[in-house]
Amino acid sequence: MRGKILVVYNDEIGDEFTFIEKNKMLIDAAKKFNIALTFRSNTQLYTYIDNDEVKSHESYGTYDYCLFFNKDAHLAKNLEMMGVKVVNPSKALDICENKANMYQELATTNVNIPKTVIFPSINPNNQKSIYDFIQNAISDLGLPLVIKDFYGASGENVFLARTKEDIYKIISEHSYSRLLFQEYITESSGSDIRIFVIKNKVVASLRRQGSGNDFRSNVGLGGSMSAYIPTYSDEQLAINAAKTLGCDFAVVDILRSINGPVVCEVNATANINHFYDVCKVNIAELLFKQIK
Repeated sequence: MRGKILVVYNDEIGDEFTFIEKNKMLIDAAKKFNIALTFRSNTQLYTYIDNDEVKSHESYGTYDYCLFFNKDAHLAKNLEMMGVKVVNPSKALDICENKANMYQELATTNVNIPKTVIFPSINPNNQKSIYDFIQNAISDLGLPLVIKDFYGASGENVFLARTKEDIYKIISEHSYSRLLFQEYITESSGSDIRIFVIKNKVVASLRRQGSGNDFRSNVGLGGSMSAYIPTYSDEQLAINAAKTLGCDFAVVDILRSINGPVVCEVNATANINHFYDVCKVNIAELLFKQIK
């Protein structure tokens, strides 16, 4: 295998050397398959729209595709409009970035998700207008319930509201917008299953366990990881979720419920190192093999 691939990373990580240091597995896999990698942060790729076309000061026509380790869907779309094959596509990045859009899209193909209520954007000075709305949400979802920011990541801005007063406090602190409510799946509290899917195939999976009494399982918040063998139902759910959102590759987080597995979240960008550390699966090599 020979090729040239443009790798786009998040500017918040730091410079190119910092990204390479954190993703040595990607570099080693590229050498193994004789692939030349070019690294650019999302701020280093300058594109602009000129009437009916997108232009840049650089030429990207020589790249086989662009491996996008970034959530900047607008940049991905501009590259696509210039004829660059982007993995994951801009549409998938855009949907996965906004949890409300993600759950709505998953619902179109009957992918099991927690019961979800999207909170309306309102004037913070008009709190009385949401009284009936919150009462209905409590009636449908029960208490406690989970509140999430549309754009939260790594467990940030995900809250457990045990009372109606908690709900008002949380939405007040977040200016009454970009929030959704979900049923709290007690039997899966503090634990989830994380499955890596590439081209409609499950290639690795692990279990995450939250720290102490934290209902979230994120490793960045002190959670731990262990190897996990997924069931057939787990695999089919993860594959269907990734396919529905148009992902070439994705990390699908699954919760166990008394009614079967449900999709907690789909990530179009994720840490590939965890799967090697825990499962000894080299995701970088599989990406280069299966995405052509």
